[in-house]
Amino acid sequence: MKTVGIVGLGQLGLPIAANLISAGFRVVGFPRSSAAAFAAVGGIALGSPAEVLKEAEVLLLCLPSESAQLQVLDGDDGLLKSGVRNKTVVELSTYRRSFKLAQEARLVDAGLSVLECEVSGSPPMVSQKKAALFVGGSKELYEGCRAVLDAIAPTQFHLGPFGAALNMKLIANALLAIHTLAAAEALNLGARAGFDPHLVVEAIRQSAGASTMFAIRAPMMADRRFEPAPGPFTTLEKYLDLASELAIDSGSATPLFATALPYYRRAVEQGIGDQDISAVITLLEEESKSNIRTLS
Repeated sequence: MKTVGIVGLGQLGLPIAANLISAGFRVVGFPRSSAAAFAAVGGIALGSPAEVLKEAEVLLLCLPSESAQLQVLDGDDGLLKSGVRNKTVVELSTYRRSFKLAQEARLVDAGLSVLECEVSGSPPMVSQKKAALFVGGSKELYEGCRAVLDAIAPTQFHLGPFGAALNMKLIANALLAIHTLAAAEALNLGARAGFDPHLVVEAIRQSAGASTMFAIRAPMMADRRFEPAPGPFTTLEKYLDLASELAIDSGSATPLFATALPYYRRAVEQGIGDQDISAVITLLEEESKSNIRTLS
């Protein structure tokens, strides 16, 4: 039985660990906050990132921020001070491209192999093994990690060198933002045309206008089920900022993304950042109130 380590057992890391345990892996980890949820799914908590690296054959990093990454790498019990070599680190976190490449170089200099794996999908999609994995790095290293990645999500795309997965993740999230706003627009239009929102959900979900985001988030909109949030505005905000940078750097015209982006930023500004992004429909509803016309 292969031992897999994971550092970062939050909203995304925990279902990843649960999938690995269900697949028969022994999973050790360093919970940066409470270890209770990790233990509840069968994980074995250790005292530091260094301990996890020493015990695991493959180490997954699933951290929320660049500062958290630096702490895990450079802390007194961090990976770079562990003295461990010849292990594989799979980077699941999303950061600025320059930061990701810099940390990859540091890990390689420390004698570790590094694979990039961006997860495209919400925590519930990960739990259901319906997420997609975008992979960057050497093909050989990818093949060596296939058993671990297959346990997380069977849908995978090896996209090229380290850094390629990040770009695909940003493209996917830009489209996610567009599709979610489009779903909200359709549902709001349907309600204002006199239809029951749940009827709109069922009719559109089985029509040519269906999309993955409509199927996931339109029911949440119809039920007004914005909390607890599988994908809050505050989480998406980072990805949208990075996607904007990618569009600028690549010289790409993004008219739909440019239209959608202000709605997500406005949601954070209005204090609903912790709600699921399906709550974007409330912004359209507010705008619609000022557009009421009397029909004769």
